[in-house]
Amino acid sequence: MRYFQTSLWLMLLVSSQLFADLKITWKAPEQTNHPLAGWVWDTRQSSNLLNLSEWLDQIDKGTWLLIGEQHDHPDHHQLQTLIIQTLANDNRLGSVAFEMANTDQQSFLDDFLGKGDDVTADDLKWSPGWPWERYENQLRDALNHATRVVAADLPRSAQMLAYQQGAAEGQLDDAHTRYMMELIFTSHCEMLPRANLPQMLQVQLGRDQQMARAMIENTQPDKVNLLIAGSIHVRNDLGIPRWLNIPLTSLVLMPLDASHEPTDYLDEVYPNFPSGELSSDFLLFTPTMPEQDYCAAFQ
Repeated sequence: MRYFQTSLWLMLLVSSQLFADLKITWKAPEQTNHPLAGWVWDTRQSSNLLNLSEWLDQIDKGTWLLIGEQHDHPDHHQLQTLIIQTLANDNRLGSVAFEMANTDQQSFLDDFLGKGDDVTADDLKWSPGWPWERYENQLRDALNHATRVVAADLPRSAQMLAYQQGAAEGQLDDAHTRYMMELIFTSHCEMLPRANLPQMLQVQLGRDQQMARAMIENTQPDKVNLLIAGSIHVRNDLGIPRWLNIPLTSLVLMPLDASHEPTDYLDEVYPNFPSGELSSDFLLFTPTMPEQDYCAAFQ
């Protein structure tokens, strides 16, 4: 603990330089001056804190970097763009895959490879369910610089098929099944009929399996490959990594609270899941958006 008390004091001294190196002005209004904001924590080594540039330098070629976001967090989108730009500037950017695009959109993405500055939402038949303004910068930079931009998710028709017939590659162990169904129930404000949870789980599994296939098929062995997705999808214990046997690193973008010690966020890394497996390899700490009542829309 003494290490963190010392390191946090030092980080307060260098944080302004870190933000300058990040080329980011935080948009979330809360915890913007938190000493951990912008730092990467290696959850496997409790004393290891890195700035983003140093950390990206350590990622091996051929690896998939899974970036888990809060979908409505503007700083998460800024950091995704920065990671794409940093790897591109170092000539290390391979494929970039997006949960937000489905396989029916792949041909449109292929048509605009190398022409990202010109692309529009209409060109890509972009779904309004994923607000264009959140992802246009990442998409344009990826189209300009990536080896390929990958539409990773299942289209709606295939999701309906998974709902009716089950995920193509089945499901995992009973503990995972129980945990995921409860997570689906609570994340939908406990307003879904419990009888529908098994089918809802099949859709989630089908989407994870499809994104895993897309990653395997588009791995660039001499580059660093990226997946941008929601944080549940990138979790080692629950999501896409359960369907992969290729080199990967999971990075969860973590909104901060008042806690100043990285170890205070261990509950996010070791969730209440029977496997006891780390849910993410690294956390990248960010400022925080105001608390919202997401359940109001369901009501």
